[in-house]
Amino acid sequence: MKVLRALLAAAIPTVAAAGTPPVSPPYRPSVVLVTLDTTRADHLGCYGASGAATPRLDALARNGVRFTQALSPVPLTAPAHASILTGRVPRRHGLRDNAGFTLDAGVPTLAQTLQAAGYDTAAFVSAAVLDRAVGLNRGFARYDDSVRVGDRRAFDYQERAASQTVDAVLDALPSLKPPYFLWVHFYDPHFPYVPPEPYATRFAGRPYDGEIAFVDAQIGRLLDALRRRGDAPLVIAAGDHGESLGEHGEETHGIFLYQATQHVPLIVSGPGIPAGRVPTENAGLVDVAPTVLDAVGLPPLPAADGRSLLPAIRGAKPTPAEYEMETFYPSFAYGWAPLRALVSGPYKYVDAPRPELYELPTDAREKKDLSKARKARTADFARALEGLTSSGPAPQPSGDGETEELRARLSSLGYVGGSKLPETGAIDPKDGVALLRDLDGARRSIQEGSPRAALAPLDRLLVKNPGNIPARLALGQAQLGAGMTDAAVATYRGVTERAPENALAWFDLGNAYAAKGAQDDAAFAGAKAAYEHALTLFPRHADTYLNYAALCAARKKPEDARGVLLRGRSAGVADPTLETELGALEIARRDAASARAAFTRALALNPREPVALEGLGKLDYAAGQYQKAAEDYARALEAKPSASLAKTLGAIRLYQLQDKPGALEAFTRALALTPPGVPEADELRAMIAEVSK
Repeated sequence: MKVLRALLAAAIPTVAAAGTPPVSPPYRPSVVLVTLDTTRADHLGCYGASGAATPRLDALARNGVRFTQALSPVPLTAPAHASILTGRVPRRHGLRDNAGFTLDAGVPTLAQTLQAAGYDTAAFVSAAVLDRAVGLNRGFARYDDSVRVGDRRAFDYQERAASQTVDAVLDALPSLKPPYFLWVHFYDPHFPYVPPEPYATRFAGRPYDGEIAFVDAQIGRLLDALRRRGDAPLVIAAGDHGESLGEHGEETHGIFLYQATQHVPLIVSGPGIPAGRVPTENAGLVDVAPTVLDAVGLPPLPAADGRSLLPAIRGAKPTPAEYEMETFYPSFAYGWAPLRALVSGPYKYVDAPRPELYELPTDAREKKDLSKARKARTADFARALEGLTSSGPAPQPSGDGETEELRARLSSLGYVGGSKLPETGAIDPKDGVALLRDLDGARRSIQEGSPRAALAPLDRLLVKNPGNIPARLALGQAQLGAGMTDAAVATYRGVTERAPENALAWFDLGNAYAAKGAQDDAAFAGAKAAYEHALTLFPRHADTYLNYAALCAARKKPEDARGVLLRGRSAGVADPTLETELGALEIARRDAASARAAFTRALALNPREPVALEGLGKLDYAAGQYQKAAEDYARALEAKPSASLAKTLGAIRLYQLQDKPGALEAFTRALALTPPGVPEADELRAMIAEVSK
């Protein structure tokens, strides 16, 4: 026994023998930040919307703290998220618009701070507007911005659905080690509002609310998965900005600073957060990062504009704070005056060519401008805002390749951009918004296949607002659609002269020349020069490579087309269509290995890329791998049903695999996809009858 006791004594660490217990690291909860793009507070059930279907967000609010008067500093996705992650207003973090700007390199972020404290960090974003090029990936060990999925013809090509984003999170969840900081961004409520079923039917006539309901259900999937893991994180759900939905003449967001876009949901729930508390004082998205750091026991971010909301969460009355707002989108997009605003107590002041003052508690819809009735208060606000915003240079977009590439990608999401701030005396957005009716109507005419109907409203608009770059780009599109190729070239050339750093204008100019470039040597040279210039401005823009390659192919120069696409790959373009086109060119060159590699890359980017799946089917068939070929064609048929794919699948099953039931199923599907009355339908019926014997 003495020997045993001696061995045990020797095994006891010296520290413990000295009477000093080992120091454990402080417990810190994991943090989940859920950001809701384009989500108005008053369209959630917990904020009083009677027809909403948001049970999971409502439950978070019941079990946590809901701030009734949370404010966004800017009605644009990238700058608002930069404020969430830095605690600073846009003029102090440098990201002033969705395109043309990046987060200032010296501004510390919430993710960097948490990562330095030992947190595992991961972000999953749902739209190109939050591409890593804007700089919000700093501090995230994993930043999933893979949003290039879906049909290239769709308006929302550069986004992914909430369900796809949650799928990506759940795939990565097993590798996420507590404590972790997980940011999940949902883009769905952004225009166009196209909720999936059953939300499309349930919210017929209210598709925006259907999108929010769909996101809510996906938030439930995420939270359920965390609960099954045994996690109990601090959860913050916040809108980045709202949606005007026609208020003040604005259909979407970005132009104005009214509450329709600036009043956002903000909910905090989790360990140590009391249930059911509803602070009514002003709060802001700039307060999110300071609040998180305070809640997990870490020092605040240096020079943050926001403050911790933890005292308010715990029931203390917070110190009154002012909240600054801005939007330069009217300037960069349309050549109008920018807007700035300041909220203090019950009042909101909007600095515009015609200033405005509102008392929010009694006028939430901002119908009654008090600036003339309360001139002294208006003057005080004007001086205070001038004191905040007068220092520093005016914001000007960068012309570097990454931000120009992002500008072009954002065009598919409906964002538009010009080049620089307008001159003094620019149009007040309150007046300018009426001009957009002509622009919106013209765009609808173009989309509906009536480009000539767009010409008159665009000409009318440009007489009143010659600096409106999106209207000029739309005019070129209408002219091109109407067969007025030379006029379109002239229009796009004019845009490149007005805004030489606007990469989209050079791309469009190349497309205009390309309309005649297949047969016309001069037009081909013009298209080539325009595309090359576009690629100097945004070297990772997939559509430039694709259109450039298509023009080379039309000129019977397949090797030149292949070279253009390989340049895109070398430049870092990750696009399923580019890889699919490369695969097709490699097949034509009889390079099966390179074709297979290209199709495989395409499917890694979009597992439902039908042409790539069909391409693999052809390669597998040629290699005698008939079972794999049938599987490839079946997946292609599922991704994009067509009679041709179904017939090929049926033939492989019948003749190579001797699978009569499978062949019968495929031929029956082919018949269902074939229009009645065409010869192929009779042939399929005969085949089905033969196989059925």
